[in-house]
Amino acid sequence: MTDSHDINSQPLNNGPTEEELQAAKKVVASLQLVRKNYSLYPEGHTVCSNSLEQFHSQLKKYLTNFGNLRLDIERDQLLSQGETILSEPPEEGTLAFTLFRDGIRWLEFTEGIKADEIKEFLRIINKYSILSDEPEGDIVTAFWENRLPHIKYEVSDFFWGVEQDVELAPPQETENTVSALLRESKLADWKPLADPPILKEDILVAPEEAITIQEMVCIEEDGDPTAYLDALLDSLLQHREQENFKVILEVLEEEFVNSLARRDFDISIKILQSLKYVVSSCTDEIPWTGPVIEDFFLTVSSSPSLNPLQDVWPEIEPDQIEKLRQIILLLQPEAVHTLGTLLSKNQPVKMRQMLVEVISSLSVRDFRPLEALLKNPDEKLMEKLVHVIINLGGERSSRILMKLIRHKSTYVRQEAVKGLLQKGPDHIKDVFSLINDRDESIRRLILKQLGQSRSPVAESLLLDYLEQGKYTNADSEHIVACFTTLGQCGSSSSIPFLKNTLFNMGRMPSFSVSPQRKGAAVALSKLASKEAQQVLEEARRSLNPVVRRLLKDI
Repeated sequence: MTDSHDINSQPLNNGPTEEELQAAKKVVASLQLVRKNYSLYPEGHTVCSNSLEQFHSQLKKYLTNFGNLRLDIERDQLLSQGETILSEPPEEGTLAFTLFRDGIRWLEFTEGIKADEIKEFLRIINKYSILSDEPEGDIVTAFWENRLPHIKYEVSDFFWGVEQDVELAPPQETENTVSALLRESKLADWKPLADPPILKEDILVAPEEAITIQEMVCIEEDGDPTAYLDALLDSLLQHREQENFKVILEVLEEEFVNSLARRDFDISIKILQSLKYVVSSCTDEIPWTGPVIEDFFLTVSSSPSLNPLQDVWPEIEPDQIEKLRQIILLLQPEAVHTLGTLLSKNQPVKMRQMLVEVISSLSVRDFRPLEALLKNPDEKLMEKLVHVIINLGGERSSRILMKLIRHKSTYVRQEAVKGLLQKGPDHIKDVFSLINDRDESIRRLILKQLGQSRSPVAESLLLDYLEQGKYTNADSEHIVACFTTLGQCGSSSSIPFLKNTLFNMGRMPSFSVSPQRKGAAVALSKLASKEAQQVLEEARRSLNPVVRRLLKDI
């Protein structure tokens, strides 16, 4: 025989759909998480607020899609429409055992429930989860006193520990009992009793009480802020059903995103590291755990999951950079999409260096997300990413740098050229076409790189460029600079061309100083060979006054 909070609430005869069952499991898993938070933190703590909001959201979604959520309660499990959605040991402190012990046989959450109502529900459950030596009431009494309008329940007629087949005499109603009141869940004319006045002497704290309170505060402050995750993470090792496993991972996924939003990076790290441990511990025994957790890491590495970093990025403290680096390195390369947008922001040098490092590390594992990011039109982003590409090394890196030497940003082209030439002289041919770049700084950079040492390849490229006159639209300074570079990288093979250019052989004598003639004189002086010096001595005795005048400045 039982009494109920709502006599019209009856269990459904039809079993739940798979979608409905999974939604119920997700709600209960979220309930377990928020209940744990409220047992570890003060009610006003952000961890409690965020987890309460998460549970409220999950519950409202269920109520909207499937109607009221009724949970039948047994001493070691919770059921929904006959299907088990939570199984746990029948011991003090667990949710199912706590409710069953105090006579609750089912709970039903109804549409319209508010966050404050859930908060009061949690306060009651946590307050009475552990029986004290001198209990001051129970969950049923607290439910009745607080009148939670959207949480219905049924209370058993018999007490915990009494065999169900023993017939109990109905309690006599006296002024010292509230049995009849407990059986009435709603009284239309019920009005709360006025609270007695609070006297100052009643709230004074004795010295010994003050010491006790301070000790409690210290214990709370010194406690592990991530302890509430242990129950969920441990349950991953205990659950052997894939669907239950996925439900728990969904809750952890939401908690990971929330931890980023509040910059609680210790929790973020713990979630990721613990799941790595689960994979290493369970894969041999339960092969499907690997792919399921891999899907989790892919999800939390995606832009929607990492989006909170966009908002908190300006608020990240210097001492949090290392923790953030640890988090990112545990993610999948898909995280590069979000990291790239963060890299384009103005930030301290240490933050930028950290991002370059982690993007490089992730891209070594999979280059594709970085290649996709290179299609972004943001010039500032490309200016940062070019250094990532250079650091990666390898042929794939070289191919990307070859594309970037055509980028519209002058800085990107400059850094791409430097990166290619750092990889070795084989890339001189690849960058030589930039000798005609529209930007003077690029042209100077190419010539500077070519002129650093004697190189048959560089000499051949410059000789062809100057002999064919491919500098048609270049200014005089550029032409002279090209000849000068030829002298720095060339050999005696260039002397015939330089001599012809200096003396203008085969042509009518010219009495004007062309950039080609001036450049030839400078190039011969840079060759610093015996044969080149002979040509210069011959020029000093030339009958052409222009030639002789050039040699005075050499």
